[in-house]
Amino acid sequence: MSSLRLAVVGCGAAARGCHLPALARSGPQVRLTALVDRSPREAERALEVYRAHSGTGDVRPATAVHEVLDEFDAAVVVVPHTAHRAVAEDLLAHGKHVLLEKPMTTGPADARHLVERARSGAAVLAMAHPRRLFPAYAWVRRLIRSGELGDVRRVDWVEGAPYGWEPVSWSMFDRALAGGGVLTDTGAHVLDTLLWWFGPDVEVADYRDNSLGGVESDAELSLRFGPVEARVSLSRLRPLGGGCTVVGDRATATIGTDFPAGECTLITADGVELHRGDVAPVAPAQGEWELLFVEQLADFAAAVERGTAPHSVPADGLAVVDLIDRCYHGPARRAWAQPWITGDAGAVRA
Repeated sequence: MSSLRLAVVGCGAAARGCHLPALARSGPQVRLTALVDRSPREAERALEVYRAHSGTGDVRPATAVHEVLDEFDAAVVVVPHTAHRAVAEDLLAHGKHVLLEKPMTTGPADARHLVERARSGAAVLAMAHPRRLFPAYAWVRRLIRSGELGDVRRVDWVEGAPYGWEPVSWSMFDRALAGGGVLTDTGAHVLDTLLWWFGPDVEVADYRDNSLGGVESDAELSLRFGPVEARVSLSRLRPLGGGCTVVGDRATATIGTDFPAGECTLITADGVELHRGDVAPVAPAQGEWELLFVEQLADFAAAVERGTAPHSVPADGLAVVDLIDRCYHGPARRAWAQPWITGDAGAVRA
């Protein structure tokens, strides 16, 4: 198999914390050849990060994709969310394969356009949904599919803490660049997981967030996947922790939603404990942070080289974007109670 020459387009926190350390460990099948960012300084800093992780080879920093078009075959797109469609479409039009960070786009029309664009061309478009490679998430999916939980009736998911990424730019806090707040960011991971576990038929029963025109820091939603009710609480401010409980009529599984998951449990309906502790990875799931992204890159390279389906296909990205849009703009949306305005203190959860 020939080496896939790869560019990273967008050199912010996600590129530096996830993709560049993995590229330094990816071996000969994937080779970093270009780093593209509007800021020359950030491209150079990203190169320093790559070198600090022992990344080798000739890598050219650039301020625009078109400066280095002849130097790469594929790209990981890690630009601000609202730029995803334009950047991915331009790359696909030039025959470049694309691994696109979540969310696919910030609106369903743009996502559908990319899906159709990928179908009509020879270049591969894959979604970066790395939580599918978390051992605990894959474990729950196996439990659901094997019937060990029985008929699943309820999912309770909480994930919240003061915002912990070290951003390179302001993009995550500007709705014009991010498209949304915690639902668009963390929520994209959560919604992709729920769709991966339970399938695409989903109804938004209830949604609220605290956006007053900017990006929301808190969101709560209730979804129905047929008979399964999924309740999700997300925050960039409140220390909710991170946990997911999946309740079936035969057994209940609990996992930590962070990586590594920490203590996970599987307890039967009559109280017999079948598992307690972390979950061992079963391939393609991975047990080390950098290896998650090494596997994601290897899977992407295999899709390019051999035409195999990647872990997450364009339709998966569209499903997440459509669900986010239905939360933000659908009939189930309601205002988050603001007791300092309404005096209704009991309407806000602690």
